[in-house]
Amino acid sequence: MSEQFKDALRFALIQFFIITVCVMFVISLVNTVFGNFGSIISADFPWIMMLTGLLTSLPSFLLYFRDEPTKKQFYFRAALHFCCIEAIVLFEGHLLGWFGNISGCLIVASMVLGVYLLVWFFSALVQKSTAKNINDALKEFNSDE
Repeated sequence: MSEQFKDALRFALIQFFIITVCVMFVISLVNTVFGNFGSIISADFPWIMMLTGLLTSLPSFLLYFRDEPTKKQFYFRAALHFCCIEAIVLFEGHLLGWFGNISGCLIVASMVLGVYLLVWFFSALVQKSTAKNINDALKEFNSDE
């Protein structure tokens, strides 16, 4: 298995965990603020959350570049990435009966946007921390010479 493929899988796995946690956070926040609409969470809920996290982490491969992308390439892929995630979640939501009308669909779509923004935020924090650790290691390595 190539190192690039391992990096892509590692990235997708990290995205899976970040997405799953952010989805649970947004759902909990919406239920706290707006009430749980009288629904009781089923025993299938954790499995559905993990399925959603898995399905929505797959488009993360769109954001993996072999070479440094141009801004235009990056923004195009980011927009495509978001559209894929919206489509996946709305299709899954339709199949699982998460909404029954257009207003429910819009609520789910806005929740996806909230999760998407949170995932970007936490992903940026992880990447910034990784870059800092690499830079610190390089500085230490260069000072030892």
